[in-house]
Amino acid sequence: MALNPQSSAYTHPISPTELFSILDLTIHFHTGDGAQDRKRLPLCIWGPPGVGKTEIVQSFARQNRLPLVVIHPAQFEEMGDLLGMPYKDGDQTSWAPPGWVPRESGPGILLLDDLNRADARILNGLLALFQEGRLASWSLPDQWVIVATANPYDNQMAVTHMDEAITGRLFHVHLRFDMTGWLAWARTQKFDLQGLSFFNRYSELLHEEMSAREAAQFLQVIGCIPKAAIDQILLVARSMLPLSYADRFLSWIRLDEPAWLTPQTFLTIEDPEIQLNLLHVKVSTDDARRIKLELLQDLTHIANKSQILTTTAVRNLVTLLADAQIDGNMTLAFLHHFDTTSPLHQAAVEHEAIRSKIV
Repeated sequence: MALNPQSSAYTHPISPTELFSILDLTIHFHTGDGAQDRKRLPLCIWGPPGVGKTEIVQSFARQNRLPLVVIHPAQFEEMGDLLGMPYKDGDQTSWAPPGWVPRESGPGILLLDDLNRADARILNGLLALFQEGRLASWSLPDQWVIVATANPYDNQMAVTHMDEAITGRLFHVHLRFDMTGWLAWARTQKFDLQGLSFFNRYSELLHEEMSAREAAQFLQVIGCIPKAAIDQILLVARSMLPLSYADRFLSWIRLDEPAWLTPQTFLTIEDPEIQLNLLHVKVSTDDARRIKLELLQDLTHIANKSQILTTTAVRNLVTLLADAQIDGNMTLAFLHHFDTTSPLHQAAVEHEAIRSKIV
């Protein structure tokens, strides 16, 4: 039995950087030496909605100065949308190709966006285009490459199942979300910087609860709202973010310098006590406590990976553990990750505020 590329378990998902490499290979396959002796092999990029499939193809085309034509087969209702319009040409019928059909020589990319949202009749009508680069009424110019995007069938979305006659004509890859790559792209989009740092801090949002597209839409909207319009910001946050993160976002933007809340940065700052006290000026007592607890939880993960901390890191951790809103149980749980002879453990038990919590 052939493998089913419509399942996300079909193959190892690739990163956006790896997809760029695959796109480059696809162009070379159809335009490099010996290309005229090879059969066409369109590329199909699978991934959940909003992961960046279309954006990456568009970015690749821009960076390589390749002409790009994007069509949406789901909008086609009949074969005429593919073949074009018939007209009488003397004693025979000819066809006027659709206006979107590329006419200039390649290399270029024809992107069939959301391929498997098209009707089954349209998908079947594309078979000859996939294999030969032409239909009954028109042909792709030389060195034009077909790329498609599709959503996995096992995500229970409104997609059309594609049989092996279709999938067997395509080269399939699955795209995974990559936080580092998304942040690098997002920084080029002039998004709200505080909003962007919020997603960097709570990266699990884009792994578990939101798509990258939804995050980008949220940042675009937030960027249009003055920072003083707190009520409007909260309204948008509660509408576009998971409920448990809306109030966190409001707390986040009220801070002057939220970057220090990143665990790695907190270990290097020179004034941890001032920064922790700043929370009580900018946000409510409950929000301040929640932020500190989340910071300590993230720092615990770092402690699990490394037992070697700088003098500054030890000082900053002791300052956090000594905070009145961090109770004794949490302090003990954190110190449990360190040997009793470690500099952090020794500095903590010697601190009066910490010692009074854990004795």
